[in-house]
Amino acid sequence: MQRSRPPPYQPEQYEYEESSSVLKQNRPVQDNSPPTPEDVVIAVMGVTGSGKTTFIQQFCSQNLNIGHGLESCTNKVDVIPCIMPNGQRIFLIDTPGFDDTYRSDTDILGEIADWLAQSYQFKIRLTGIVYLHRITDVRVGGQGMKNLRMFRKVCGEKNLSSVILATTMWSLCPPSDAAKREEQLTNNSDLWKFLVGKGARIFRHDRGEESGQEILDYLVSRARKVTLDIQHEMVDQGKNLSETSAGQEVQAEIEKIKEAHRKEMQEIREDMEEAIRSKDTERQEELRQYRATVDKQMREAQQQAKQLEVSREQLRQQMKEEHSREMANLRSEVERRQQELERTSKQDAERYERLQQELTSMKDREARYRLKEAHRYKFKYSCPGCRQQYLFNTRQQTLKCSTARCEMSSNVAGGEMDYENSD
Repeated sequence: MQRSRPPPYQPEQYEYEESSSVLKQNRPVQDNSPPTPEDVVIAVMGVTGSGKTTFIQQFCSQNLNIGHGLESCTNKVDVIPCIMPNGQRIFLIDTPGFDDTYRSDTDILGEIADWLAQSYQFKIRLTGIVYLHRITDVRVGGQGMKNLRMFRKVCGEKNLSSVILATTMWSLCPPSDAAKREEQLTNNSDLWKFLVGKGARIFRHDRGEESGQEILDYLVSRARKVTLDIQHEMVDQGKNLSETSAGQEVQAEIEKIKEAHRKEMQEIREDMEEAIRSKDTERQEELRQYRATVDKQMREAQQQAKQLEVSREQLRQQMKEEHSREMANLRSEVERRQQELERTSKQDAERYERLQQELTSMKDREARYRLKEAHRYKFKYSCPGCRQQYLFNTRQQTLKCSTARCEMSSNVAGGEMDYENSD
């Protein structure tokens, strides 16, 4: 049977339907309105592999990209509309951990801070935060401790009563061992004891959707909105990222890295002098390569420190530019696969089918990415003139109320909402 060639690729033909992982041609995305100031919005945080995306998947209809190892699957903040069993719509915010596989702590903090600042600017405040931890971990290592410290700095002590500390993966650990680890977490001042003393609650997420429901119900029932420290610092106080408590924590980590590198460079110099004296050319070459590696790491640390010196507006611009680059790279890859498919001989059926599947997967990925980006920085806001709600996308600069006879327009200047009459 003769196989027809695929049509030239047109990105606009594809949209991702949120209730399915299947792409539908010429079908618009289902209407999923963005959060309003009245909505329940809950952030989900924790180290890579703690089960953040799996937790959220229990309450949403779309298929999320779930990791099955210790490599990060979530590298951006995702705003995911979910439906509770009682029919209530809430928004769960999937966040990358500060032990991300491919991104620095500076990048991760910038990503999280940008979304939190933008949402807070438009009166979207969190109802609570769920911090997930694997009960299978025999001990909390350096990465886990760092993640926990960053979490505390982002939230602020006064908001810890709106935090749920939830342990996951109970089915993978003997009950007696799990109970001992839970006790260690609770009683160790460097771990959860301090947070619990400030009002955080501990839950076991050990019964799938049922225990997940209990966690969310607790936060929803409190009906309390919180302003995180990093939101107050960047939006209300106008601080640069480096001046925030979380930014200073990252800077302290960078300084530790830089100091370790300085010591390594001193040791390399001493070893090189010894290798030269002994005319050990092989050792000299090893040290040159090692020195180049350490030197590169030092430059990267210096670059990370420099990246923290950004205002909220500069951070927003950086995120927009990063999005544009990622979107261009993704589209370029899709078009390359399309061209490769068109060049493939019809007689090479096996390769043709493989390329067809890869192309479909890439288009799916592109559509998902466009959908996520559309939701991440879109909020619902009320017009101060007629009180009607309208969409505001922070990628744009000016919006006019769409209500007939209303003459209000909202202008964004310097990142602040400034309402004025259109006359």
